[in-house]
Amino acid sequence: MTTAPPLAPVEVAAKKRPEVTIRGKQVPVILPKWSDPRLKLSATIWAITFLGLFVLHFQVSIPQIAVTVLLCGVTEVVMTYRRDHVLVWPASSLQTGISVAFIFRVAGTEHGDWWSLRGIWLFVLVAALSLIPKYVLRHNNRHIFNPSNIGLAWVLLLIGPSHVFSEHLWWDPLGWRMILAMAVIFGGAFWVLRQVKMIPLALTFLATFFALIALFALFGRTYYATWHPQGPVGGSFYWMTIAMSPELLIFVFFMITDPQTAPKSFEGRLIYAVATATMAALLILVQSTEFGIKVAILSSLVATCAAVPLIDSLGRRIHDRRMGTAAPVRAPAVPFGRRLVTTLRNPVLAAVLIIGIAAPVNTALLGRDKKIQLIERGLTTRKVQ
Repeated sequence: MTTAPPLAPVEVAAKKRPEVTIRGKQVPVILPKWSDPRLKLSATIWAITFLGLFVLHFQVSIPQIAVTVLLCGVTEVVMTYRRDHVLVWPASSLQTGISVAFIFRVAGTEHGDWWSLRGIWLFVLVAALSLIPKYVLRHNNRHIFNPSNIGLAWVLLLIGPSHVFSEHLWWDPLGWRMILAMAVIFGGAFWVLRQVKMIPLALTFLATFFALIALFALFGRTYYATWHPQGPVGGSFYWMTIAMSPELLIFVFFMITDPQTAPKSFEGRLIYAVATATMAALLILVQSTEFGIKVAILSSLVATCAAVPLIDSLGRRIHDRRMGTAAPVRAPAVPFGRRLVTTLRNPVLAAVLIIGIAAPVNTALLGRDKKIQLIERGLTTRKVQ
């Protein structure tokens, strides 16, 4: 056995992490790295949020944003400290917080209500429903659902359009404001996705989704939206306001491309993209309101995240066949019914299955809710929180 030579003092200092003393114990501190793609993503969403606040007339206040972001950040710091006994820069949860605040809206908040606390408990609820599954619903040491996506989808479903909604599909007529916003979205997407190798996934989703929504527009589908008082949105404008919506692009570039919840294999990611786009389009097909369409987009990802283990398994099989790799010897196939029973005996997997099915089912039922159409047509108003 040989002994490695002792490290020079400079090398020791380089390897040693900063520490703080808590109750007499030295606790390591993990600081952010500039190369972390989560920082790039957060910077992009923050930039669009500032544009929304001061240029695009978003209906959100500074306290609503601050409370959501701080709650998410503090929660991750506390949970990580309790689990791993380290203090970390909460990059993931800060990203979750700003994503929630960017999309979520409470009835009665107007643009210019800079310091409004209206509906602050609802922002807290979204933050909680975003983070709880991250720490509770885990499989193979990774969380299953995209945090901000599941929180937004379920609060919109549970609370309903009388009290809450998400940012509009259509922000502004094409002009310098929208050109600037789109430049930030596409520039940020390239900045982030190139590093995490998710550009093929995003493009596959867009190609599938664009084609399906174009087909719906061709066959006369329409929807009502509060920002379009002239009547239902239809024709080419139907396609444009859904397929080219900044909200949809942000969902594609910054939600479904989350490396922690997307499949690991290249083939699996392409299947995942097609499945999410198809699920979103099918749910949109039965909607007649903007609220229903936005929930449909969010719920599609809840469903496919729940199916990621199956998608990844299918992706690996396709990869093995394409590469001519001999498949490993497997035990005889277990009947589906027995596998389902085994899954349901695992509380985490059972919860994942229920959530993954319930979200799209409840979203599909929104298409039958006449109250939502009355709200979007301006025939009744949302209840101010």
